[in-house]
Amino acid sequence: MDGMDAKTRLNQFCQRFCVRPVTKMDIVYSTTKFGNNQYQAIVKLNCMEGQEYAGELSANPKEAEKSAAQQAMQAYSTVLSQLPPLRAGQKKKKPAASADGAVKKPIPEGENPAMTDKVKLNALCMKIAKRALQKGETLYETRQMGIGKAPTGYQTTVRLVCLPGEWANKMFAGQVCQNKQSAEQSAAGIALAAMLLDPELAEAAAKAPEKKKAERPEGGKGKGKGWGKGFWGFMSGPDLPRERVTEAPVLCTVLEWKGSFGWVKPVADLEHPA
Repeated sequence: MDGMDAKTRLNQFCQRFCVRPVTKMDIVYSTTKFGNNQYQAIVKLNCMEGQEYAGELSANPKEAEKSAAQQAMQAYSTVLSQLPPLRAGQKKKKPAASADGAVKKPIPEGENPAMTDKVKLNALCMKIAKRALQKGETLYETRQMGIGKAPTGYQTTVRLVCLPGEWANKMFAGQVCQNKQSAEQSAAGIALAAMLLDPELAEAAAKAPEKKKAERPEGGKGKGKGWGKGFWGFMSGPDLPRERVTEAPVLCTVLEWKGSFGWVKPVADLEHPA
């Protein structure tokens, strides 16, 4: 996808992820004008469960749409890196035609190729941890097998430090494969199979995240105490005190957008006192 603009890259990503050509209704852009020469676009991916991404303010509608597409590509960067690679010069075979000239539609293979073992393993770990994973919590290490410049293959081990108890120290080794990507998928598949067979991990994955109640400050009600007027004064909305929950980027779904601001919902639950 090198050399392509963000809209073209997003279009091709959606085609690869959905394993079909995309239509005009699959990727919909809406642009809002601010002032005399500022525009902001939102792209809605109907082919990706209606996810929406807002771009930055731009000088014209065209650049605004590219900015929104770029935000969408950044959100799916992890998924994109795990999609099966495209072979150079590979051409799609035309569907065979029947005797009456009608083109036969290809039979769907069933499972989405984007749902690789690495993607499934990452999703299962998030269900167990009840939060989004941070960098370094799934550790893949690949080594070259054989002697000399011509390797006989690659083997990968994976360690999942985000898991509870002794699972955080377990290491899963995959089979020897011809390339590094296949070796990582092999290790992920073995780890995934082992985790699915463990009843405790299965129970942890199925358990709903606990909702913590906010604790009231000591002192009760009244001026200067508790939840009364004296605690936060007359502050409201953006003036209320805030505390950063995490330093890591969080993938969210846009619930409602008001041009330059809006409300989002994290894909995975975040752990915090509130």
